[in-house]
Parts: sequence; structure tokens; C-alpha cells
Amino acid sequence: MKADYYLENDEIKIGIASHGAELVSLIKKEDSREYMWSGDERYWNRVSPVLFPFVGKLRDGRYVHQGQEFCDIPQHGFARDRDFSMVEKLGDVIWFEMRPDEELRSRYPFEFLLRIGYRIEGRRVHVMWTVRNDSADTMYFSIGGHPAFLCSSGKDEADVLNGYRLNLYTPKEEVVSGVLNEKGTLSEEKRTVKLTEGKLDLSAEIFGRDALILDAKEIHTVGILDPDGEEFLRLQFDVPQLGIWSPAGKNAPFVCVEPWFGRCDAENFSGVLSERQYGNATEPGHSFHKEYVIECL
Repeated sequence: MKADYYLENDEIKIGIASHGAELVSLIKKEDSREYMWSGDERYWNRVSPVLFPFVGKLRDGRYVHQGQEFCDIPQHGFARDRDFSMVEKLGDVIWFEMRPDEELRSRYPFEFLLRIGYRIEGRRVHVMWTVRNDSADTMYFSIGGHPAFLCSSGKDEADVLNGYRLNLYTPKEEVVSGVLNEKGTLSEEKRTVKLTEGKLDLSAEIFGRDALILDAKEIHTVGILDPDGEEFLRLQFDVPQLGIWSPAGKNAPFVCVEPWFGRCDAENFSGVLSERQYGNATEPGHSFHKEYVIECL
């Protein structure tokens, strides 16, 4: 995927596309290593979309706000498919903005300003989000990251993820994941995934039932380890929910580690926007500020 803007320092160079204000490249200068997925449409045509104003799917693609029903809501919302304006580029920081148009207002009835920013510091990338409510009423929304990182050792074409692990930095021997149903909403089923010394073994098989959806209140750091056991990338965040995903049945050479302030609907959810679990509420004239960090090792 093509970048429109770049930031660099002595350690790293990043590229960002105006479409979706999406981080599409992260290169460590020491060895010219690219850490981000390419966006190859054979597997998944995105790299690190920002999910807003919804994370995941809504039940039946609809919701209700102040008695009015809004339909045909796409998975993960609208921001990832919108062009952003670059409004500030100064030194090691760049900011992009997006405001609603008439088509978006017909499906999401709030006035807002969404700002997506990137700041580089050594080998670290700060991914920054600001949501400002310009409406006269309380604004309800979710926001999340969906960055995809290359994992391809070339050692096993049958399972390119084989040998890669995620370090969840937890003393627990297992984690409990939600399970998506065939419609992409959260079922009542739970799935237990074993860990070895806090590490999760990756494979195509583990994503056979789609994403892992974890409670992240005790998980604040995730590292990605290669088949030689070397941790080559690390994410840090403070979020209520964490998604881990690679597309089912595609044997794709990447894994997504997704910090979420929100989640898909449960399969029995009523649809009222203000009652969405893990959703956020911002009062008129106020702003919501969050970030997560990606670090090359």
C-alpha cells in the first residue's frame, strides 16, 4: 500500500496513507527491515486501519439512537474508508483530520472531529487518537487499532505463522477468548487458549474460528517472537479489549494485534447505541484522547 507522507529519525522511517490516515510502513534503518504487512489483496488489502466509530460488527448491521434506527452499518465503521486531510507535520509528529459529510451523517448522526496522529521517538511509534464531540448531545462511539505485522520465516509454506509466538507478558497459563458466530457477532461460547510461560503459539489453525477477543485489563504489552525465539516487535497499550487476528483459511503471513476501546455486538444485544458494551461516551465540546505504542526491537 502506497504512503503519501513520511516521518523519519536516525532509527526508523514510517509511511502513512491519507486514505484512512493508515500507517502503511515501519522500517528500521539499521537493517532496512519492514515490520508492517504489505496490504496484498490476496490475503487482506489493508495494513493498519483505524476502526471508528464502531469496532467489529453490529448485530444485523443496525443500531438505535434516540428511537431512530440506523441500518447498513459496515464492520468497523467508516473512518478506514475515508480520505483524511493532513493538517500538521512538524518534526517528529504528523496529524490527520476527518469530519463527517452528509452521507456519513445519515448513518451516524453526530458532528465530530476525528484526529489521527503519529509521533516517532527512537524506535517507537506513538499512534494517537483524538475524538472531539461537536454535537449538542452526548456522542457514543468505539475506536480501535488493527495493525498487521509481517510474520513469515519461509520455513514452512503449509503454515507461515508456524514458530511465531506472542508474548502476552502475563503469569497466567491460559487466556479466555470470546467466540464469534457465523454472523460476526459475539456468541455466548468461550474459548480457552493455552499459554507457555505467558506466550501464545501462533498457527493458521488458531484463527480457524476467526479472531481471538481477550479481556485486556491485565494485558498491557504484547511482543512478537520469531521462530528463533527473538522478540522483534512490541506493542504497549491500556485498553479494555484486545483482538488477535489473521484471516481464517488463507495461511496469511501476518498477525494483527489490535488494541480496542470497543467491541462487536453480542449476538443477543438490543441495538441501543448508548448501551453498547465497552463503548465510549463524550459530552458536547469535550474530547477523547488515547494512544498506543509500537516499538521495533
